[in-house]
Amino acid sequence: MNVVQNDALPPTVASPSGIPLARRILRPRTLISFAIGLLILGFGVSRLNIDIAGTLRVIGSANWRLYFAAFVVYYCAFPVRALRWRRMLENTGYRRQELPGLLVLGEIIFLSWFVNGLVPAKLGDVYRAYVLRQRSIISGSKGGGTIVAERLLDLAVMLVLLGIAGLLSFRGRLPSTVLTVIEFGFALVLVAGVGLLMMRRLEPLIRRFIPARFQMLYEHFQDGTLGAFGHYPELLGLTLLAWGIETARLYFVTQAIGVALSPNLALNLLMVMFIALGEALLTAPPGTPAGLGYVEATIVGALVLLHIPQTVALSIALLDRSISFLSIVVLGFFVYLYSQRHA
Repeated sequence: MNVVQNDALPPTVASPSGIPLARRILRPRTLISFAIGLLILGFGVSRLNIDIAGTLRVIGSANWRLYFAAFVVYYCAFPVRALRWRRMLENTGYRRQELPGLLVLGEIIFLSWFVNGLVPAKLGDVYRAYVLRQRSIISGSKGGGTIVAERLLDLAVMLVLLGIAGLLSFRGRLPSTVLTVIEFGFALVLVAGVGLLMMRRLEPLIRRFIPARFQMLYEHFQDGTLGAFGHYPELLGLTLLAWGIETARLYFVTQAIGVALSPNLALNLLMVMFIALGEALLTAPPGTPAGLGYVEATIVGALVLLHIPQTVALSIALLDRSISFLSIVVLGFFVYLYSQRHA
């Protein structure tokens, strides 16, 4: 039987009812990060000499049923990610009845994405670990460990899919910048993997350098990070499904605009996957909230590279990000208020 583990996380993300989100949004650092994102987007649009009126006409002529399909498909990812997270938590030794239900886990993940869309530095992941501690018997550090493991699994699978889709889309000749990003990503995964291995092998040595008051925190974090792995076919299947949903969202958006990146359906899907995964990868760096600015600019650049007109490319980027960024911020606000009332 697991006992309640009540280690604390930093007070800056204190609780659903106490986290100073309003103050964080109005902090100079956050406002500057939003400004930087908007400047990047504005600079990219001005340098490409994109016809804004033409872009609005393209958006206005979109097939809104297909756009709505993209919206619905995108939100199907949250129960999939909740199911995977529950499996990872079970891998650490918890019984299913000791864990929050899938609806609650999905809500926690959604709230973390909402926070990531408001503030830089990926504080949503810290917030996610804290909310899990508030709503279950799982410690913040152990829950945080499962989130780290989940991020590594996501990154590893994403990079493999990105590399395969890129090589097939560009017929074995990836752009040098893309190749550099993929190589850097794989190096990061390798370093993280070695770090996890050393965490287990050198545990007695590591503990010597950890102050006594942090020993329990480290133990819980190690249990969460290393223990989360297991039942690999299920974890891998759910991860592939989650990234497939990301691809499906962008595919429906391109179809809503009436764009096919290739007359060959298989190649079209691979190209869409390449852009969708690249978009997801660029939301990871902490520079601006959810990659605001450089994600949109990169989507436009990638589509132009694939011979899509600039106005159409910007239309696709704006429609896609209205789902994967704007809707998270808008709907997340109401989910956040709901979570405070029922905390």
